[in-house]
Amino acid sequence: MQRKNLWALIIVLIMLMVLISYTGEGRERLTYFEDAVYYVLVPVQEFFASAGQNVQSVFDAFIRQQEIKAENEQLREKIAQYREKASIKTEIEQENERLREMLDFQERTEKELLPAAVISRDPNNWFTTITLNRGKRDGVEKEMPVVVPQGLTGMVSSVSWNTCQVILLTDPRLYVSAMVQRSRDPGTMGVIEGYLEETSMLEFINIPPDADIKEDDLIITSGLGGVFPQNISIGVVKEVKLDQTGLVQNALVKPEVNFHRLEEVFILVCGQ
Repeated sequence: MQRKNLWALIIVLIMLMVLISYTGEGRERLTYFEDAVYYVLVPVQEFFASAGQNVQSVFDAFIRQQEIKAENEQLREKIAQYREKASIKTEIEQENERLREMLDFQERTEKELLPAAVISRDPNNWFTTITLNRGKRDGVEKEMPVVVPQGLTGMVSSVSWNTCQVILLTDPRLYVSAMVQRSRDPGTMGVIEGYLEETSMLEFINIPPDADIKEDDLIITSGLGGVFPQNISIGVVKEVKLDQTGLVQNALVKPEVNFHRLEEVFILVCGQ
């Protein structure tokens, strides 16, 4: 009840103030009563004016906040679009670089190469087997070597009409006779057998104890065994040591091929 009376009093005072303003036009001075009304009402008027300004400020801040949120969302969308375009551009550039390398490799080799694309990997053998989009209809047969410009990749293990499966060099089931390119001495021959995932190195084993093999030597295929032609790059020696018996040397070889990112390869149609 008291609050209603207070508001009624404020309304009456405001009406009086309006009336005084209207009737006081043209007069030089106001009456004492009019001065008293102004004295009471001016703080009230200032309070409401200040409150109105505060409400307006809050409203303006809210509107600005919504505008900023909308602008930020638009900027995020633009950034996402730019990133997508940059990613596509990078992917195209990398693909073009790979294709240029493969074309150059195909032009400078004397062997018959069949280009193929990796279409799947075995989830249970992600780093040891891949499937290619080439098969019997393309002349693919079992035990055909698979290469990339960097070097030996693996061997065809099974063939269907449209596809073939390849055992990679990282598969412990695959054995490759190899030798040191620098010396090309039959006494430096050994076998690439196995892959250490923790170090990403191939194991080069059964090397004669007096073989001339050193760190940074390039290891290539020897041509023995009739599956892999001679002189295909395999990798670079990173460590050499005698085995536990002391009868042979073993070496760790860093492969030239990145087996984690195979996308396009060549099937070597002609053997030797």
